[in-house]
Amino acid sequence: MSILHVTNGDSALVLMKRSGVPGTFIAWPDVLHEGPTPLASGEEWIEVRARYLAASDYGPPDGSLAEVLRDYRERNDALESYAANEEVVFWFEHDLFDQLLLIRHLWWIRDKTGPRFSLVCGQAYLGLLRPEDFPALFEARQPITAEQIRLGTRAWEAFCSADPTGLLPFAAADHADQSSLLPYLAAAIRRHLEEFPATTNGLARSERQILQVLSEGVRTPEEAFIEAARLEDSIYMGDLSFWTIVRRLVEGPRPLVGAKVEKRAGRLPSGTLALTADGAAVFAGRADHVALNGLDRWLGGVRLTSRRLWRWNSRGSTLQPSPLPPTS
Repeated sequence: MSILHVTNGDSALVLMKRSGVPGTFIAWPDVLHEGPTPLASGEEWIEVRARYLAASDYGPPDGSLAEVLRDYRERNDALESYAANEEVVFWFEHDLFDQLLLIRHLWWIRDKTGPRFSLVCGQAYLGLLRPEDFPALFEARQPITAEQIRLGTRAWEAFCSADPTGLLPFAAADHADQSSLLPYLAAAIRRHLEEFPATTNGLARSERQILQVLSEGVRTPEEAFIEAARLEDSIYMGDLSFWTIVRRLVEGPRPLVGAKVEKRAGRLPSGTLALTADGAAVFAGRADHVALNGLDRWLGGVRLTSRRLWRWNSRGSTLQPSPLPPTS
């Protein structure tokens, strides 16, 4: 029986190849919670994502657009060969990174016929398992249902929309049928919404957690990464995503974080990170990050700028368009 397995990253891929699970394997390690996500597939999708990944130092070590495009096209070609298989199995976790991969692939499945599509999805971090753990998970895989495809498609279309308020129903724990069909989606979408600037100080949750760690003292990048990850309900962010966020906090007109670091190939930089006076003021709610430093960031289909701004109100669990507050 010919089986294609699609998983969330190269760590899981290596383990699965050693597990004895039959079939061929591809990884899909795209950080969909960062950068633009047009409602598209094929070359349009590949071009947009590859350009973002190359510009943000994701992908192969040389970071060239040509190399990122080649790598992405290879993975996409392998996925588009689905019809040559009797079954396609998707292996994803419960966190934001994986749930976005899940709904994107459910949207992709929506018009596909031919092989059986199956899903392995739980709270285990696949990259931390042993090879011998995978066969039992494979045997317990479940067929993907038409209802899951419809729900995932609606969620992905909302994620790719320029109006983020369409995501609010998917973040509700009592969303009709969602808890039984895609039980981890609500928490993941809420975590995504928490990346919109807060109404209180303009910080995304990830930014606030980094400042919280640094408010307790100077840290190395690795220490800050580990301690910030401990503040997550479900860990979804790798070290490259973490460093992308740190750079934004360091490089603004009014930096919130001071960095004395040196690059290291394949690893977080060495050196130290420290909270600045502006960082302390923003963290305490006495100043606003967006007012101090502006904003230009994609969250799914939403491009956030100082002139086109949505803020997350954690008390009301809602998004609201917001004028830019005065600079302190």
